[in-house]
Amino acid sequence: MPFQFQPVQLLELSEADAPSIDVQDGKMILTAQRGNEQIRITAPLHHVMPQVKATEVKMPKTRRKGVPLPGGDKRVGELNGMAKLNEQHVREIRLMMSDPKFMASFPSKQAMLEEISKAYGVHVATVRNVIENVSWKHVKI
Repeated sequence: MPFQFQPVQLLELSEADAPSIDVQDGKMILTAQRGNEQIRITAPLHHVMPQVKATEVKMPKTRRKGVPLPGGDKRVGELNGMAKLNEQHVREIRLMMSDPKFMASFPSKQAMLEEISKAYGVHVATVRNVIENVSWKHVKI
């Protein structure tokens, strides 16, 4: 007999629930644990993240440093075709940086940045910009 689920309008999770979001096989998977209860929600990514066609985003011919693009730059985060990180990676990096035990396990901040950059396949400056909120500003932990 199949489950008879009722639609949920609001699901509130806190850090105590240890929520995590993962992406596997084109699906977003949210898991959380509260006491003995565990929740797992799976959703196809095409329903979660908007698909943007190349014709929808007008790319400027040139971009001078310090000159904003007209109408703002809509190529932020994962919409930027050159992005090697995604929002989940950014959250993971910022959570690692908020953990004093993790930071103390490295001899220096530079060594830590280099290790994280190798793990995610990006430049050290990219990790530093994520940590200092220079890039991926729209992603909150």
